[in-house]
Amino acid sequence: MDDLAIKVEHISKIFRLPHEKNTSIKSALINFTPRKRFEMQQALKDVSFEVKKGEFFGIIGRNGSGKSTMLKLLAGIYSPTEGILQINGKLTPFIELGVGFNPELTGRENVYLNGALLGFNRREMQAMYKDIVEFAELERFMDQKLKNYSSGMQVRLAFSIAIRAKSDILLIDEVLAVGDVNFQRKCIGVFEDLKRAGRTIVFVSHSMGDVREFCDRVAVIDGGDLLFCGSTEEGIDLYNKLNFEAERQRTESENKSPRNVKRFGNGKARIDSYHFLNEEGKKTTRLSAAKKFSVEIAISFHGEVKNPAIGIMFKKNPQEILYGINNFYEKFKVGQMKKGDRIKFRASGVMPLASGIYYVSLSITDARSAANYSELDLLDNVLKINVEGRDYWGTLATDNIKLEVTKQ
Repeated sequence: MDDLAIKVEHISKIFRLPHEKNTSIKSALINFTPRKRFEMQQALKDVSFEVKKGEFFGIIGRNGSGKSTMLKLLAGIYSPTEGILQINGKLTPFIELGVGFNPELTGRENVYLNGALLGFNRREMQAMYKDIVEFAELERFMDQKLKNYSSGMQVRLAFSIAIRAKSDILLIDEVLAVGDVNFQRKCIGVFEDLKRAGRTIVFVSHSMGDVREFCDRVAVIDGGDLLFCGSTEEGIDLYNKLNFEAERQRTESENKSPRNVKRFGNGKARIDSYHFLNEEGKKTTRLSAAKKFSVEIAISFHGEVKNPAIGIMFKKNPQEILYGINNFYEKFKVGQMKKGDRIKFRASGVMPLASGIYYVSLSITDARSAANYSELDLLDNVLKINVEGRDYWGTLATDNIKLEVTKQ
C-alpha cells in the first residue's frame, strides 16, 4: 500500500428491503407475521480497483449503477457485505455537503461547528473564517439563521468549509452540479489546485467534460458491476455507449407502443404513413451518421391543394427544431392536387446529424409564400430516431438531399 491511497478488493454490497412497512399499531397487529419478508438488492457485485496516491480518479456510470454506494463505502457510511477496503491516509467525503449543519444556528455558528467536526480548533477556524466567507460570497448573511438560507447558499458555505480539511484523500460526488456558474468556476479552480498539490481525489460526476478535464483514470460501473478501469477516454466512450444503448432501447419501445400523437390541420390533406430507410433500404429508426438514409411519406388529398409543401423536422428535444427538409424552400414543386389524389413523397441523401436521439415531426401545408400558408396536416413529435456512428463533419444544408414525388 506504500504507493496506493485506496485498495478495493472483491467488494459486494447487498441491501435488504422490507416488503411491508407498519406505520401504526393497528397495521402492526393486522400484518403481524413471525418473520418479515425482505427483498435483496445487490448494489455492487465483486468490484475491485486501486487508486494511486496523488491520482485524480473518476467513477462514472448511469443513474442507479452503484457509484454513490461505492463512494459511501469508501467514506465508511456503509459497510461492505463482502470484500476488503483499505484506505491509506486521512479521508474527507464531499458527498452530502452541509450534513452537519444546524438550521437553528447562524451561518457564523455553523462555520465553527462544521470546522470542529473536521478537526479544527477555534483558533484555526478564526484564522480561516474570512477566507471561508469570502469564497462562499455570503458576507452579508453570516449572522442570519441557516434555515433562512437557500439550498445553494448552504452548499456554497459547506463546500467552502470542507475544502479546508487537512486530508490526504477527498471523495467528491457531483459537487459541480450545484450552485451558479460563477461558483462552479471557483470549484473547478479548487480542483485544479488540489490536483497540482498532489492530493488523491475520487470524483463522481455525470459531466463528461469535467471527467475528461480532471481525471487521470476512470472506473465505469453499470448495474453494480465494474465494466472497465483504465484510461479516461476509453471509459467515457463506454459510458456514452451505455447511455446511448439504453436510450435506443427506450426509443424503440416508445415507437412500437401506441401513442397519442398531437395532430393539427384543416384536413384537406392527410399523412397516411411514414417510415425511415437506412443505407440498405430497410425500414428502421436506427440510422448511421454520414451514411445514406431516406424518408418516405404517403399522403392523401381530401380537397384541392394548389402548392403542397411537405416538411420533415428533426428536433433535439420536443420543442427545439434543429434541422428541416421542405420541398417549398428547396423550390421542388409537387404540383397542384385535387380531391382523391394520393402521392408518395421521398427525401433521400446523407444523414447530416451527429450521433444522438432526435424527435421527428411531419407536416404538409398549402404554401403561397413563406409567411402565407395553410396548415393541412401536422404530426408533432410522431417518431424518435437514433443516429449512431461517427459524426458528420459537413454542414446541415440540404444540398445533399434529393426529393422525389410519385402519384399512387
